[in-house]
Amino acid sequence: MKKDWKFLKEEKVFNDNILSIRHLEYSYAKVDKSMVFTVQDMSNWAIIVPVLKNGDMVIVNQFRAGTDSDTLEFPGGAINKQEEPVKAAERELEEETGLKAEKIIPIGVMDPNPAFMTNKCFAFAALGCSFTGSTSLDMFEDAKAQVISEKDLQNKIKNGEFSQSLSIAAYLLYKNNL
Repeated sequence: MKKDWKFLKEEKVFNDNILSIRHLEYSYAKVDKSMVFTVQDMSNWAIIVPVLKNGDMVIVNQFRAGTDSDTLEFPGGAINKQEEPVKAAERELEEETGLKAEKIIPIGVMDPNPAFMTNKCFAFAALGCSFTGSTSLDMFEDAKAQVISEKDLQNKIKNGEFSQSLSIAAYLLYKNNL
């Protein structure tokens, strides 16, 4: 696989405070041709599966410009430079939901879309959660926490109401690890 690909050159085409975009040219030996691939560099992310002391879960409803819709998903967000992923998970959990956890456990690491994205998404289970913190949403963040039973979450996944891919993957990691 990789042995058939040869890196030729890189061109930086865009950069802002959220992401950078590069064009990478590779030669593919099997067809003796080259192609330019667009690659997006972003911060790593943390996503958290919050579980209350009674076993219910917490999801957030928030507006997403990419789909021009409200989505149901687990809390999460960007990991700041030099920040440990577990600390980012703890911070994002409280910022978006007001939850504090008795224990935060790493449950997996995902490549959000390795076809063109270079970042990682670190998944965590937050166990023994309670609403003892305070929310602190970013200026353009509009998230509302909702308590949901695991059975209702499963039904929302089945009927497409809970469709954010990283949240579904985090839930599967949670189920496979705990």
